Amino acid sequence: MTRQPDPLDWLETERRQPGGSRVEFRQQLDDIDRHLVAAGAAVAERVLPATHAFLEADQHAADQVIASSREVDARCEQLEEACYIVLARQSPVAGDLRHIVGVLRSTADVQRSSYLLTHIARSLRWVHPPSMSEELRTTIQQFGTVTSEIFTSAVQAWRTHDALTATELSRRDDEADRLQKYLLTEIYTGRQSVEEAVSLALLARYYERIADHGVAIARQVTYFVTGDVAPHAGEATGGAP
Repeated sequence: MTRQPDPLDWLETERRQPGGSRVEFRQQLDDIDRHLVAAGAAVAERVLPATHAFLEADQHAADQVIASSREVDARCEQLEEACYIVLARQSPVAGDLRHIVGVLRSTADVQRSSYLLTHIARSLRWVHPPSMSEELRTTIQQFGTVTSEIFTSAVQAWRTHDALTATELSRRDDEADRLQKYLLTEIYTGRQSVEEAVSLALLARYYERIADHGVAIARQVTYFVTGDVAPHAGEATGGAP
């Protein structure tokens, strides 16, 4: 079978021939963008499967979510290395420098979000979600849907270099915060066992952080394209910070 070219094959060329001819700088930036989008999409596409695996107590599906994180981790490590090589060899300035810095920051957000998804999948070790109330299960499903939509929109923002997405997602993140508060409130009702209460608290945190990482990725697009830092939700709407 013919090996498909890796979008960062030039990385190995740069290592082996530091003084030789180079791939055009713009092509390198395009390749880095594509690699980031691919890693981000791999995470965005796993949010709903991870949620479904948790709610249905599907250990096989949960194990698949956990296993797929290794590929994302490898992508992110390679992408980070590529960014450092570009910084060292090309000495980018102005918008190009912001571009590379934005990719590096977003790569960290993608990698951390992937780790958080594995934590959701591993939560099955302590609880049996099918035994939870229908209302609680519906809320968790909604949390997964909102988080998936936020992260997917953030990845699309990098794909299209849309500097306006960050403001929209900062407002959408308020919905994720409300769902987190609802789950945390449920802990104090006393209707859950200790294991379920702890699991719900952690689950709420995992989803909330993934949504926050999605917003952070979109904010990096705004920074890279405009040079400005997109305001947080409270700053954008005049509410509390």
